[in-house]
Amino acid sequence: MGLNTHSQLALNLGLNDEAKFQNFLDFGFNAEVLKELKGQAPMMFLWGGLGVGRTHLLQSLCHNALEENGSSIYIPLLSAKDLSPDILLGIEMVDIICLDDIHTVLNQFEWEEALFQFYNKVKESGSRLIISAHQSPQKLKFILADLQSRLSALPVFKLPNLDEGEQTKVLRHRASRRGIELNDAVLEFILTRSKRSMHDLIAVLDVLDSVSLVEKRRITIPLVKKAMNW
Repeated sequence: MGLNTHSQLALNLGLNDEAKFQNFLDFGFNAEVLKELKGQAPMMFLWGGLGVGRTHLLQSLCHNALEENGSSIYIPLLSAKDLSPDILLGIEMVDIICLDDIHTVLNQFEWEEALFQFYNKVKESGSRLIISAHQSPQKLKFILADLQSRLSALPVFKLPNLDEGEQTKVLRHRASRRGIELNDAVLEFILTRSKRSMHDLIAVLDVLDSVSLVEKRRITIPLVKKAMNW
């Protein structure tokens, strides 16, 4: 079921280089999810709110497959306006298939029909299919009851929201992986002014990392104020 290297690269141009398992700071409650993802579970459904790590884990799985000379594809359905259901054609033979934010294409008959057919093809092919959404499949609104039934029957895992202390640890960890030191005062300043999802906090870190490199300055509160216009 493998693809050649050129095909793998073409399928995964959207992967974030930092979205790897070693960059995912687990606090214990995701241990079962990580075990299943790193194992051989044929199909899984992950759900949780913005910034809980769904995209990070799906991309980590794709990175891991490529590092082990397997094939993988990550499809961000949040970009569905730029995609057609035809993107699913022929990819059921890829080793690892990750469909992120599936809720963004539901209630569109063409997409749901394509997903239903695709689910059946993947099940026959023996590839792994990991799906994510912002709610559990039981709570999502579908046109096709059969599609909802099949997705609801998958192993379903919820990724919980992080509290402030956990967000602080994740932000410090991700900064450290980049060689950046964030002291307590800077971290507190960021947390009191930024939007509170990990998605937004990592976006702040991206900006600070870039500005710090350009200006050749360590990250301090004055630099944060300047870079973020706070």
